[in-house]
Amino acid sequence: MEHLTQKQIEDYSQHRLSVAELLALSDHLGECDACRRSVEARLNGDTAFFTLHAEAFAENGNAVTHLTSEQTAEYVDKNLSGEELQMVVDHLSNCEQCTVAVADLRAFRNEIAPSLDREYAPAHVPAVVESSWRERFVSLFRVSPVPAFGGAMLAVLLLVFVGWLAWRTPREEKNQVVAVPTPSLQPAPSPVPSLQSEPMPAPVVAQLNDGAGMLSLDQEGKLSGADNLPPEYQSLVKNALTGQKIEKSSQLQGLTRPPSSLMGSNDKTREFSVIGPAGNVVMSDRPTFRWSRMEGAASYVVEVYDDQFKQVEMSPQLTTPSWTTTHPLPRGRVYSWQVKATKDGEDVVSPRPPAPQAKFRVLDQAKANELSRAKRAYGTSHLTLGLLYAKAGLIKEAEQEFRILLRSNPNSDIARSLLRQVRSI
Repeated sequence: MEHLTQKQIEDYSQHRLSVAELLALSDHLGECDACRRSVEARLNGDTAFFTLHAEAFAENGNAVTHLTSEQTAEYVDKNLSGEELQMVVDHLSNCEQCTVAVADLRAFRNEIAPSLDREYAPAHVPAVVESSWRERFVSLFRVSPVPAFGGAMLAVLLLVFVGWLAWRTPREEKNQVVAVPTPSLQPAPSPVPSLQSEPMPAPVVAQLNDGAGMLSLDQEGKLSGADNLPPEYQSLVKNALTGQKIEKSSQLQGLTRPPSSLMGSNDKTREFSVIGPAGNVVMSDRPTFRWSRMEGAASYVVEVYDDQFKQVEMSPQLTTPSWTTTHPLPRGRVYSWQVKATKDGEDVVSPRPPAPQAKFRVLDQAKANELSRAKRAYGTSHLTLGLLYAKAGLIKEAEQEFRILLRSNPNSDIARSLLRQVRSI
């Protein structure tokens, strides 16, 4: 195996390679330790092509460790499990850069992987253990271990692959041998009318008006009208159209408890109580707290506590029955809150035992980013958004989407059932 020339190493480090040359060199560097060491020595280990240092994302002067390209690709392919999966999930809930990298890589895989699989898949093997898109992706990062990259760098990588495919296509077409038909001395046979008829379409078993389009599912399980949705979202839509039950989100676990038989025994508690958030997940990290008025109260004060019962927010004295926190609450955590009313010099707190605590969870960053992207891309599909909100534990938002869906389908048992299920949760 011939080694890289000095000029190739210099062109690589100065970003002067064409698309085809870059991919060829990346393959070589993945197999040749000597050339890889030469490139690293030339670049002094800190300016490698497509490298983002952790210091670039430093917070308060401290370096932040991000996901590697291998971890990002494994997570996108759903190959992680156990503690390794939990570590990645925990990291994504607090890291905006890696969350964007995962989303962009998933889009990159869905867009480019089919073309690469056709290019590199062996003709005699029906399936490969690891898809070629990942091999090509990871090979570009073998010069030195680097953290996961953000959307801007992945966009550059995407352009590289698109350009490479465009570069190969005309050359492959030129190399194809076009067969020239040999003139036949025998008369051509008369065309025989085909006796085969087009197969009858499978009966439609479910149908819904959804935004600007129509969703339908036939008896064979074929979904129509959702071609723009990714496979994971199409699966959610199929389950809903077949009448499968909406499961209670795991994000709601521990936020409520059964009511006590002693609740409501206090007149002050009945006339003065919290409204929300309580027992639910909230999208915003600056939630608005609401409660019922207490007649004759001079002021109210809201106190917010984390899951360790440490006070994290407190309002000034208020005269209105609502307040929005001025500082963002860390995402992915559970909080409880109470409001204290002052009347005739006496303080009355709600909720108060034996009533349950008013608990809520702030949606984690990774899920918040996913839902924001889904709303931008599929905002007209109220069924899709409603199902995604319900899965994330955003019950109020899911109920709002299913209300709109029912108005578009007033006679649909499916739309009515979805709204009823979310209300029961």
